[in-house]
Amino acid sequence: MTDAAGTGPPRPPARRPPFAAALAAVAVAAVVLRLAFVAVVDPQVPEIGDASAYRLLAVNLAEGAGYVRPFDELLLGVRRPTAEYPPLFPALLAIPSALGAESTHAHRVVLAFVGGGTVVLLGLLGRRIGGRRVGIVAAALGAAYPMLILPEATGMAEALYAPLVVVVLLAAQRAIARPSLPAFAALGAAAGAAALTRAEGLFLGAAVALACGVAARGGIAPARRVALVAAAAAVMVGCVAPWTIRNAVRLHAFVPVSTNYATLLDGANCDATYAGEQLGQWRETFSSHGDAARDLPQAQACFEGFDVADPAFDEAEAAAHHRDDGLAYARAHAGALPKVMAVRVARTFGVFAPRQQVDFESLEGRPRAWQMAGTVAFWVLAPLAGAGFVLARRRGAAVAPLVVTLAVVAAVAAATYGQQRFRIAAEPAVLVGAAVTLVAAARAGMAGPARPGR
Repeated sequence: MTDAAGTGPPRPPARRPPFAAALAAVAVAAVVLRLAFVAVVDPQVPEIGDASAYRLLAVNLAEGAGYVRPFDELLLGVRRPTAEYPPLFPALLAIPSALGAESTHAHRVVLAFVGGGTVVLLGLLGRRIGGRRVGIVAAALGAAYPMLILPEATGMAEALYAPLVVVVLLAAQRAIARPSLPAFAALGAAAGAAALTRAEGLFLGAAVALACGVAARGGIAPARRVALVAAAAAVMVGCVAPWTIRNAVRLHAFVPVSTNYATLLDGANCDATYAGEQLGQWRETFSSHGDAARDLPQAQACFEGFDVADPAFDEAEAAAHHRDDGLAYARAHAGALPKVMAVRVARTFGVFAPRQQVDFESLEGRPRAWQMAGTVAFWVLAPLAGAGFVLARRRGAAVAPLVVTLAVVAAVAAATYGQQRFRIAAEPAVLVGAAVTLVAAARAGMAGPARPGR
């Protein structure tokens, strides 16, 4: 039987696949894409660099050597305790290493599956912010986004830090919607794990907890808000404390998370990074190390390297020396700091000398074409994300924690140096915000223009 118009009975609306099934499909596609990237692109990481250090730390852990300086062990056969790198990422890689999968390629395969988990978490966060469609779109964006794929393919700690940031943001959503001691404690635990992966996770956790305390719903008294934020901070510190205590015992110094901040400060505050082509970057000069020497007077040297050949070398003591050098230079050139800090932030967000920045970051093993693709993708996604934050806020979503991640990234970049890799804590928020805008635009397009008289 047909209706009066002869078109037949109306068709029932097409059934959408369940959210879990759709998200699982996107995650599987993300893992396949990452495995293909590893097999086809095969990024070549430097033999001496952060990625190689993480792998060697993992192998040392798997063999029972503990956290020892990886290249001292490799090149000098000397085992010295270290806190140069936070412990959680090497600990993750130590699991496959203990099972015999200790090569760079094997670790990349493991991290491809970690990337699939990141995509799932992005989908859950997107659904929390804007609903089912936003969740799927956010996951799909994350599946193909070069700035998430590259850390996984090059074996960098951001591969683990990214999903932990999303966990922090998910915990923040719960803490705002249902403020309670367990909810804020969970937020603190997630932030503690993030801090044990990258040290700036401490600042991220503190800032997000504060934002949650301010935005918490339910008419909570100010004193209660302060108590909840304090609880989150206490749990975060408690998670990091065992590592800090270990550092005090092994290094005989107070090192909350990492000594790496010292070399960072020294290399980011020197003549070469306060003017000229490398303004706002980080530089090592190794002014007294043979073939690596630069034609620079000692007064212009940046980070000169550690004298690890000295039998009396002490990592914490050397780090303190370089920290003091960097801070002394910054104080002596305080008038130039505003310009330098602004450029650092602009470099991190990919808007200052982008081609040069891509060249610089490719030195760590990231293929230049993919690094440039990630830069361009961010240019497209960032304004969409800004619009998405506004739309989501108007609909009652708690977007403050997402916006806070961008502020933390900017603050950390201003205090350190410009590097797009350091933007990783803000990437999940950008992807979710962009997904909100894309879904809203698609809905507006399907609705079509308003008809006259209606």
